[in-house]
Amino acid sequence: MTSSPALSLIQAHAARHGAAPADPLRQSLAEARARALAYQGIWNHDLPPLARRQDITVDDLRLRLFDSQPQGPSRRPVLLYFHGGGFALNSMDTHERLLRLLAQRSGAAVLALGYSLAPEARFPRQVDEALAAIAWVRAHGADFGLDGNALAVGGDSAGANLALAAMLRLRDQRLPQPRLGVLLYGMFSADLLTASHQRFGGGQFGLTTERVDWFWSQYLADFAQRDNPLAAPLLADLHGLPPQLVIGAGLDCLLDDSLALAEKLRRVGIPHQLSVYDGVPHSFMQMSAVLDQAQAAIDETTRALAEALMTPQLQAAE
Repeated sequence: MTSSPALSLIQAHAARHGAAPADPLRQSLAEARARALAYQGIWNHDLPPLARRQDITVDDLRLRLFDSQPQGPSRRPVLLYFHGGGFALNSMDTHERLLRLLAQRSGAAVLALGYSLAPEARFPRQVDEALAAIAWVRAHGADFGLDGNALAVGGDSAGANLALAAMLRLRDQRLPQPRLGVLLYGMFSADLLTASHQRFGGGQFGLTTERVDWFWSQYLADFAQRDNPLAAPLLADLHGLPPQLVIGAGLDCLLDDSLALAEKLRRVGIPHQLSVYDGVPHSFMQMSAVLDQAQAAIDETTRALAEALMTPQLQAAE
């Protein structure tokens, strides 16, 4: 397969806007980040309205709150979200439409973390910031109408990596887990020889194996860290994790990361749901303006969030 209806829609939309994805292997880092912001911007139109969109700065943490409801006397369940971009690109801005839709459709607030980017900051700085954001929500979220006890943690691509690593750290530190992990086409392993890398990593489907390798080189200080289970959490012991929603993209060179993770979760008895959306590339959920599959995946994600966070006990408490 060299194309699909979804790829054709994506390419046509990009051509109409005169935009192309960033290519950090052939551009300076500054140019690649600017190109990523411009390219992702073409998907962030017709933004759904929200009652609250608020930037919050706490010490060194940059957070952005998205909520379909105004702050009231009851506390809102919350998804803490880490954006993708290979640890080196993208921001809360590039994911604006996706974050708004997750908040609008789930019944939960969404709190995004603008974590420090590589290579200026390297592993484990981003994992530390993810843990600090979880701790802040639990200790101080009530000041913003958030219920830190009704918490999900998730992200896409590199952000899914951070979400999974954060849950592993919580387990190891014997701290309370979130109710749900939301892992969207995650970058969980530095193994570049998987079948999905062989099939989809050449460039015709968007994300390339060469680019994934470059992202790892920015995130990690040395090659040996690619075997660190907190950097590449597919290598970790997954016992003791909360339920997980794992979504994969059928034309993604990282697809096998999600498939292998789901199999490891099955083997250790962690409740999980695996869904693979056929015919779509990496990052497809940001393209909900043109892709039906993105709308379906967002609906699946928000249903899982509502089921995990809006429990009868929580609703009664509210």
